[in-house]
Amino acid sequence: MSRKIAFIGIFTGAAVVLLYMDSIMPTGKLTLYFLASLPVAFAVIEFGTGAGIALYFTTCVLSVLVTGNIFGIVPFMLFFGHYPISKYIIERGRQAAAEILLKLAVFNISGLLWYLLFKSLFIAALPPQFTKNSVLLVGFIAALQLVFFIYDYAFSRLLFYYKSRLSIFKSR
Repeated sequence: MSRKIAFIGIFTGAAVVLLYMDSIMPTGKLTLYFLASLPVAFAVIEFGTGAGIALYFTTCVLSVLVTGNIFGIVPFMLFFGHYPISKYIIERGRQAAAEILLKLAVFNISGLLWYLLFKSLFIAALPPQFTKNSVLLVGFIAALQLVFFIYDYAFSRLLFYYKSRLSIFKSR
C-alpha cells in the first residue's frame, strides 16, 4: 500500500510539473497537456481506475495552487486529464465499433462542455468566416474528429509500449 501511495505521489508530481511548464512556456501547450495525461494513464494501468481518478483530482487541485492559473489548467481538467480513465473503462471488453463511438462521445461531450463554458471567448476569437459559414464550421469539426483519432492512436501506442516494456508491477 505504501508503494502504491509513493508511486501515485511521483506520478502526481510529474503531471503537476508538466502543467507548470505549460503555464510558463509560450509554445507546445498541447504536447504538455498530452504528456501530463500520461501519468494518469500509468496510474490506471498499474493500480486501477480508483488510483487514476485520485491522481486526476489531486493533479487538478495542485496545478491550480502551484500555477495560480486556472485557465491554463482547463484543457487538462476538461479532456486530457480524464480521458485516460475514460479510455481504460471504454476499452474493457467492448467491440471496436462501440469503443470508437464511446470515445467520440467522450471527446465531443468534453468539447461541448468546453465550448459552453468559454463560448464568449471562442466566438470573439474565431474569424467571421467560421461563425457565418456553416460549411467551414462543419469542416473544422470534422478535422477535430480526425485529430482526435490521431491523438487516440498515438496515446494507445504509448500505453502499449508502457505496458509491454516499462510497467513497474506488470500486474495487469
